[in-house]
Amino acid sequence: MKLSKVLSGLAGCVLAAASLTGCVIVDHDDGHAHYTGGSITVALTIDGSDDPWECFDHDVSGIAVSVEDEDFVVQEVGDCDDLGLTIDGLYEGYYDVDVWLVDFDGYAISDIVRVEGVDVLDGLDTVVEVDFPWHWIDP
Repeated sequence: MKLSKVLSGLAGCVLAAASLTGCVIVDHDDGHAHYTGGSITVALTIDGSDDPWECFDHDVSGIAVSVEDEDFVVQEVGDCDDLGLTIDGLYEGYYDVDVWLVDFDGYAISDIVRVEGVDVLDGLDTVVEVDFPWHWIDP
């Protein structure tokens, strides 16, 4: 028997066996991650109230939020009347969140509230509720 007939028969058996498995692998890795990130929303109350007039009553202009982990820190300031602030695009992990109130010149006028170990998951918003009693605010 010729070696060429043996090899062609063997190759035919391998191809036939491979087609029966139905296994097809397609690699569409374009090198770009499709990461949307997670977010942290700080929901603010002043003296237990979510009425925006509390901001006016206590001369509070804004809410300042700092989000940090071992390698990352971001700070943003939002309008107090919104009674909250959202920071987007965070990677999954645990973050420490500092929140304080600022006056119209951007100076801190309250104690700092620290919430540690806030868990952020991809595609989800984690809400952190923070209340500032009136005696923590020094206008």
